[in-house]
Formats: sequence, structure tokens, C-alpha cells
Amino acid sequence: MAAYWRAALLCLMVCVAGCETGGTATPVIGDATDLNWMIAEQRGKVVLVDFWATWCTPCVEGFPHTVGLANKYRGQGLAAISVSLDDPADFVKVNRFLVTQKANFPHLISKYGGGTDSMDAFELDAAVPHYRLYDRAGKLRYQWNGMPDDLEEKVEELLAEQP
Repeated sequence: MAAYWRAALLCLMVCVAGCETGGTATPVIGDATDLNWMIAEQRGKVVLVDFWATWCTPCVEGFPHTVGLANKYRGQGLAAISVSLDDPADFVKVNRFLVTQKANFPHLISKYGGGTDSMDAFELDAAVPHYRLYDRAGKLRYQWNGMPDDLEEKVEELLAEQP
């Protein structure tokens, strides 16, 4: 029952925060359990997860691509989620970045920050940026370290699959 209330509170925070920032969802601080819940909430959609940080130049440069894909394919069933590996104390900085990017999808800031605890908790085998793509059933189908050349192709492939 506690997991239900935690999930309900997380959903409420994301929904209310999105309304307060003109559609850009304010990030929540959490862990891999929260991320798994966020992914599960998107069942029936293809889910793109972008692991990034404001201190990571390739992440910042690649983030507009994530926003663009989310906007382009939202109507076809793509959901995006971002996971920042910034320190939770940098919440305002992360939120400001997301607002400037007009990133109107759910965001999580790792409660562990950018250290090895985050890498372990989210099972990342290399530094960010890191991308994961889940099919409509919630199964992890693809993951990349660094900016993938074939991300949009793989998004289209999974969107074309029958649910």
C-alpha cells in the first residue's frame, strides 16, 4: 500500500509541476524504483529515457534532440523521461535548464547525484549521456552510451510494432 501512495504522490507532483511551469514538468528527486514506476505508467507507449546532467557538455548538446523526438512522435505513442545525474542540491539549475528546453515530459533527478551510486542504482555501465528505449510492453529493447546515430530509426521501428 505504501508503494501505491508513493506512486500517487509522484504522479501528482509531476502533474501539478507541469501546470505551474507552462507545461514543462518540474523534476522529482528519486531513484531507480521511481524511474521504473514512471516507465510502467507509460505502458502501451514506446518510452525513451535520457540519462543526462547539466555538467555534461554532450548531454546538454544532445538534449534538444530528445525534446524534438518527444514532440515529433508524441502523437504516435512515444513518451520521454529524463533522468538527471546532477546533485539534488542543483534542483533549481536542472529545472531552469528543462524550462529553457521546453521539455514537457517527466523528469527525475537521481537522489544519488552524479557519483558511482547513481551509476550502480540505474545500472549504467558508462558515463552519461546514456539512452534507453523501451517497447510498448515496457521491455528494454535498446540502450546506447553516447548519442546514438540510429535513435530515431529505432523509435520509428518500435512505434510501428503492434501493441
